[in-house]
Amino acid sequence: MAQDEKLTRERLSALWSDQSVPQLNTKDRKIVLFSDLHVGGGGKADDFRNNQGVFERALDHYRKNDFTVVLLGDIEELWQFDLKEIVKKYDSGVYRRLRAFPKDRFYRVHGNHDAEWGTPDDPARQTDGGYVAATEALKLKDKKGQARILLVHGHQGSSESDKHSWASRFFVRLYRKIEPIIKVDPHSSATKSQIAKDYERILYRWAKKSRVILICGHSHRAIFASISYVEKLEEEIRQIQKVIFDNRENKPLVKKEMKKLEKVFAKKLHEETRNRGIVRVEPRGKPLPCYFNTGCGLYTDGLTAIEIEDDEIRLVKWNRELKRRDRKEDFGKGSLSKFVNDIS
Repeated sequence: MAQDEKLTRERLSALWSDQSVPQLNTKDRKIVLFSDLHVGGGGKADDFRNNQGVFERALDHYRKNDFTVVLLGDIEELWQFDLKEIVKKYDSGVYRRLRAFPKDRFYRVHGNHDAEWGTPDDPARQTDGGYVAATEALKLKDKKGQARILLVHGHQGSSESDKHSWASRFFVRLYRKIEPIIKVDPHSSATKSQIAKDYERILYRWAKKSRVILICGHSHRAIFASISYVEKLEEEIRQIQKVIFDNRENKPLVKKEMKKLEKVFAKKLHEETRNRGIVRVEPRGKPLPCYFNTGCGLYTDGLTAIEIEDDEIRLVKWNRELKRRDRKEDFGKGSLSKFVNDIS
């Protein structure tokens, strides 16, 4: 997908300066952000169906712990499925849990695959008849009460997803019809990002120049404080290599570290083959912590989300398999107020 940098700047700047965009306090509020679940009809073409259970467990946890849930776009796959198909499959599970959140603890930002939330009734909302339209953006206030964080889906400025989404939707619908005939594995690209390699750099440059913390989804590439998961793996590889070099005479330790190195290399290769390795947002030096991405809900072993609680911001992974792993892992965490100060 082509990302028009000029259009991206214009669209994000317009949303940031728009005084009508709703604002939420982060002080005395716990928030969790999900994006890119692409919930479908429950059949083979529904890439979300295997993570339904882990998402429902996550929602139960956040409701019991008084979190506000923000759906940050592309929650439903409305390019490919009709809403009635999706509701029939997920109303008693996913949507029932979302409706259990109090009205003031549930917000929806639309993406490109679920932009229709400006018109139909939303099965995830507690509505007394009628509908509540999703917004294109939200702003979060820091603990001092100043709006410093912009929440968007992140499709702003993409030619296929923003300017010409009608055409993209047409071809997705067409593919769904011919998929059973050509027998293509529908999950081969479920988490593979089709977003341009320079996407994160474009959004990062806008956030850096605007002195704003930007949190979005869209690319399916989880990022914390402007550093991607692949970059974290590369740093882990460097640390293991250093241990091996410093202890090269210790054969048992070297053998142990080599096994760790193989596993990390395999993780890095997997991310890169899924096109989730990004162009570094800051070619030289350490990047400003102004760009975050929620990742997605389509990973083969779970889903990612961003939490904000007690001035701490975290990128977390909810694992589908619970036998050998923690139910929830932190992939990154830090002080939100420190990040705000760093970009000021």
